[in-house]
Amino acid sequence: MQMREPTFEQAYQVLLLQAAGEGRGPLLFGDSLERAGEAVLPFLVGESFPDVYLEHPLLGDPFLDVTVLFGPVEPGTRIESPAAGDHAAMLDWYARARGLNDAISFGFEVDTKEERLPVSAVHFQPRVYTELVRPFCEAAGEPQAAELYLALAERMPKSWPLSFFGMFRGRPCAPLRVCGYLAPREREECAVDPDHLAAAFDTVGFSAYNDAMLSRVSALMAAAPGCVDFQFDVYPDGSIGHTFAIDVQFGVEQPKAVWASFEYGPGWGVMNLLEQWGAADSRWKASVRAAFARALPIETAVGERGLYAFSIMPQWVKARWINGLLQPAKLYHLAHGGLLDR
Repeated sequence: MQMREPTFEQAYQVLLLQAAGEGRGPLLFGDSLERAGEAVLPFLVGESFPDVYLEHPLLGDPFLDVTVLFGPVEPGTRIESPAAGDHAAMLDWYARARGLNDAISFGFEVDTKEERLPVSAVHFQPRVYTELVRPFCEAAGEPQAAELYLALAERMPKSWPLSFFGMFRGRPCAPLRVCGYLAPREREECAVDPDHLAAAFDTVGFSAYNDAMLSRVSALMAAAPGCVDFQFDVYPDGSIGHTFAIDVQFGVEQPKAVWASFEYGPGWGVMNLLEQWGAADSRWKASVRAAFARALPIETAVGERGLYAFSIMPQWVKARWINGLLQPAKLYHLAHGGLLDR
């Protein structure tokens, strides 16, 4: 008998089991794994399986946070979880906006580290469509966030364009996290010249750096096999916080390529630097063994035959500095399921 197409919930559970398999669960995710298995289910909405990012630290106590980014959704869609907070207006706004522009994305970060789930942070990626920032923030009930984002976007260096932001709802006096992708030539300049990086920081208004931090940021940019994105915190008064982070993208899409990259290639080079600097321990070696891709024959809900693909791939590692001091790194995996195009 042909296997039926899995529901979103079933697909997520399969992917989570794969990520935690071979003893990885306790090592990488700790006791938040079980919470993540339940807490994320209400967030699996939309016309297709969302992009699900599994995030865990590479040093210290293990835990798992999960970010869910939606594709198209129907107006009126709701998330039956108190962790979604007040979300109806912004989800309806996104449903309409995504119907007109499929380049934008929106989602939630579900924090399962603590037994009592906090209100989930919100992610919105307008990319170059800055005219969408104000209506989204108004729908989210955070109109001041738009002014902070747009004001900073105006003064960013040309090769440091903003692309997305995160709002930490429920955290008093929380900053707005603003993010963007470094232009390739700019990354190369920063990789070879820490002074060039310092000049960009000065333009942004970020002052919480030192020579050791500049050297390490440049070294990671030099070792990065692909795209690098950056993150700053902006406080309600418009000031830039003392935190800076980069996400080093790995750009690998098949398990064999993952293992090759992390055994002797650029992935190993990036992770080895972080381990040498004390921002990671050896658990990253077990983490990347979760890489997985499999397509299974299924019968769709309308009786057609097709292939349903499951995959887990390490996407990026986050290196973060607070007041110039390197913090424990985090690794992010994309866990995805869906029908393959025929």
